[in-house]
Amino acid sequence: MLVPPLSNAARRDDWAEALQFLIFSLVAPGLFVAGAPWRALGCARRARALADARRRHPERLRAAAFVAVALFCDLAWRTPPAVNELHVGGWSVALEAVSLFVTGCGLFLECLPSSPLSPRSTKQVCIVLAAVSMWAIWVLAYLLAMSRSNWYRAYQHVAGHGLSLGADQQIAAGLIWAVAALCFVPLIFWYLFDWLRSEEDPDVALRRFVSEERRRSVPPRLFP
Repeated sequence: MLVPPLSNAARRDDWAEALQFLIFSLVAPGLFVAGAPWRALGCARRARALADARRRHPERLRAAAFVAVALFCDLAWRTPPAVNELHVGGWSVALEAVSLFVTGCGLFLECLPSSPLSPRSTKQVCIVLAAVSMWAIWVLAYLLAMSRSNWYRAYQHVAGHGLSLGADQQIAAGLIWAVAALCFVPLIFWYLFDWLRSEEDPDVALRRFVSEERRRSVPPRLFP
């Protein structure tokens, strides 16, 4: 996405720029974290130390903060001034790639195991964080799809040449919606099924509860 011809397409059409944004912010960080390349990168010891620190301090506020920073960065790079600046190319594209990738890795490390690292939150919290992230990115798609005006003035559409304004924005919105769903929906359902499998059988829990109540209700014997 950083070299021609894809980089040229991102400067010409909004849908290509949206795809570039999705690769930088979701696909590349998600695959990187899922691949757990810490040993290959020579930082396995640091990863284990970080994993121990995360287990000692499983603070949900920190997890939410990493997700919030990633989402803020995502939204910032899809604002009209930012996209219009990206249309020019140059250093802004490199800055977008680095910032989205780093914050995206922070987001997925809070939602996805990456041995030896694991999310600092419970399965339920991971489901919430993944769902909130997906919905926040979907908001961008909804706003772009419902817009009747040209959000990004840098992309000029000439009638009879290439895609129309409406088609370009609709394709971009569809890509944002679909890629976000592909990145987060499997993760949400994986955690949900794992959570449901790990839950105790209701019949077993009920029998244990009744047995404990019966033991409490039996009066203590005064004499052996």
